[in-house]
Amino acid sequence: MDNVGKEQSRMDLLALQGRMKQDPGGYEEELLLQFRHFHACIAVFSVQSPFQTTAGTSAISSYDPTAAKELADMAMFLAHVTPSYPQHLSQFPKQLLGLLKSQGHSLPAFLRRHLTQALILLRNRQMIELIEILPVLMELQLTGDRVVRKLAFSHVVHDICRLNRKHRNEATNRGLQNALFPILQDDNENKAKHVLALICELHRRKVWMDERVANAICAACFHKSSRIMIAALRFLHGYDEKDNDEEDSDESSEEEEESKHSVSAAVSREAVYKAFHKGTASSRKKKQAKLERARRSLKKQQRLQSHGVDRGSFAPLQHLHDPQGFAEKLFARLNTCNERFEVKLMLMMVVSRAVGMHRLILLNFYPYVQRYIQPHQRDVTQLLATAVQACHDMVPPDAVEPMLRQLVNQFVHDRARPEVIAVGLNVVREICLRIPLIMTRELLQDLAMYKKSHEKAVASAARSIIAVYRQLCPSLLEKRDRGRNANILAQPKAFGQIVVASDVPGAELLLQQNENDIDILDDDVSYCGSDSEANSESSENASDKVDELDNLDDASTKSASEVQQEQSEDDEDIVESDSGQDWMDSEEDEKEEECSKEQTGMTEAMLNCAEPLNSDYSCGKKRKVEEAFEVKHEEPSTNQSLRQLKKLATNISSRFSDGLNGKAKDGILSNEDFEHIRQLQAKQAAEAALAKQGIGKVNQKRKEPEMKLPTSDTLGNRRVNPTYLEAKIHKRREKEERLASARAGREDRLAYGARTAIKKKKTGGLSNRQKEKRKGLPLAAKRAKIAARSREQKRSKSRSNKQFRGKKAWKQ
Repeated sequence: MDNVGKEQSRMDLLALQGRMKQDPGGYEEELLLQFRHFHACIAVFSVQSPFQTTAGTSAISSYDPTAAKELADMAMFLAHVTPSYPQHLSQFPKQLLGLLKSQGHSLPAFLRRHLTQALILLRNRQMIELIEILPVLMELQLTGDRVVRKLAFSHVVHDICRLNRKHRNEATNRGLQNALFPILQDDNENKAKHVLALICELHRRKVWMDERVANAICAACFHKSSRIMIAALRFLHGYDEKDNDEEDSDESSEEEEESKHSVSAAVSREAVYKAFHKGTASSRKKKQAKLERARRSLKKQQRLQSHGVDRGSFAPLQHLHDPQGFAEKLFARLNTCNERFEVKLMLMMVVSRAVGMHRLILLNFYPYVQRYIQPHQRDVTQLLATAVQACHDMVPPDAVEPMLRQLVNQFVHDRARPEVIAVGLNVVREICLRIPLIMTRELLQDLAMYKKSHEKAVASAARSIIAVYRQLCPSLLEKRDRGRNANILAQPKAFGQIVVASDVPGAELLLQQNENDIDILDDDVSYCGSDSEANSESSENASDKVDELDNLDDASTKSASEVQQEQSEDDEDIVESDSGQDWMDSEEDEKEEECSKEQTGMTEAMLNCAEPLNSDYSCGKKRKVEEAFEVKHEEPSTNQSLRQLKKLATNISSRFSDGLNGKAKDGILSNEDFEHIRQLQAKQAAEAALAKQGIGKVNQKRKEPEMKLPTSDTLGNRRVNPTYLEAKIHKRREKEERLASARAGREDRLAYGARTAIKKKKTGGLSNRQKEKRKGLPLAAKRAKIAARSREQKRSKSRSNKQFRGKKAWKQ
């Protein structure tokens, strides 16, 4: 058959395929005919090309390209029409799968590729399950055909991702994992390599993130093949680094909006208005730069918090079933490893990561790392980061002290280069953050002397060590290095000591806000008392009563029993006053009018005190608190005595305070309370960041800035970046280099000169002033202008002959 006939038959198959999809019932006979033709093509191809080859032979099969092309076209045709005829072609997927399973390696590349595409098409149409074709697709990746290998790998990855797109399909995932995990421990290196690549890709895409997958990847570190071990180690070590790169590069707009909202929650409108509308251009620019720096610091803090909560939980090393056994077995393999230095370094990094993350005890690891702590060692910063990562507060300080001595003796001395000293001091700081008890007084004072170094990197590294021990243990420092308001009694935790939290972190912020609300209410009561003083006619008696009202804070702290006792005493006083002697009646008659007036003034004052609780001011927090705790106010009347009115104000204040502190006393917080705590913490962090940049309330006193030390859990979960330990030394450049850089920065600038001269040389047209002079005015405007000019000339002539002493003297 010539090429024209082949193309015609192919077009006929495509046309028939379209008609079958439109009308499946009308083309059943043609379908059966093409299905029999498919079996005939398989028979013809089996006769012309031997499928089976003996093991160890690499002879090229003598196949007919025409038969292979016809078989591939028929397989693709039947794969397309199978969904339309599920009953007639129910056995076709299994036949195609068996053909690839038995003769997949010996088929021609063109035919193998088309048969694989047909099988993937059937799987996409849900005509066969993934668990059935998974072993065949993994076997096809072992062939030398690069296209088939890439096609099979990408299909398995995307198919599993599609299965878990809406929800996690645990049953299907468990079956696929049971089929793949035994291959991962197989002695066949090629099979294990492709399975490991598949599992790592699914874990990287966050599709398979359970403990089984994490432990399977970690178990690959003990494979007999060094290539499999290196691939697993590289994935475990580079997982955190890749997440950090993605986090730095993919800065979403949501984080920016959250940071802007947190800044706006702490910055007053006045500060923002001043930054953009008040002052000169340079002062506004400085204020805006302060706001931008505060926003960036808050954004960085939020990114670190989200990294600690979200990103770190996906690390495979965090889901180990037996972290201690994993670290010990991997360290044993490190001791007997004969690989190159890069592989040993990777093994040390993974072991130290596991030790620091799970706070394991592996005492033999520190003397092993100590052997490599030399300034001339290759990749010394990565080795030092490994040593730092393996330190935590559960390690005995005696086990790490020899390594610290080796570090100080080799890196921190007078004959070392500045960059070496800076690296050594930075590593000492990181180790002391994790094990504060390892530092001695003599060593700390010796390291603190480097703060006077002329090299900026060395001096800043030494000051960072001083800043750490200002908070951990100031008594180890000299008096001049402790800073202001140093707590001499502060000591780091003893070895093995665990601090157990007895309250909810951040609950004190709610209590502080409640106290502020109570102070606001007391201020309203005292303000009402001052109004009553103005309304009363008797100044002396009214001032005494207002003083009593000003002391409502003391009265609000009394217990309920004391209040009841005072009420009983008041009742007795009232009875005694009613049954008094006759000689007191005359005096009471004289003061009756005054008392009635004073009671009327106090009644108005108490009513004024009760009104703010129901006014617009109480629409916020106080109304919510009153509705939650059912604070009912007793309306005072003019018939009540002065002492009863004071007690009414005391009850209102005490009920309000009890309602606010009720939740704090019983220790039960709702979801709204926790959300409020998070908002208060975000606001507090924003205010601290703004205060650090010099933006805050004017009345607040500036405190000495303190370095916020991370907790042990944060240090364990965070990977130590070797680049942070390096010193950034800027060497002094020669004069020619400095002149060249200065000239390069002036390329886009205009030439120096006066602005008027520059404007005269411009060729862009006339200025506004020049246009105004040349503007054609109406006749009336011209006459008015000429008249004004003549009047001014007459005035100037008359002034020239007289001594001008001001406008008023001249008018006279």
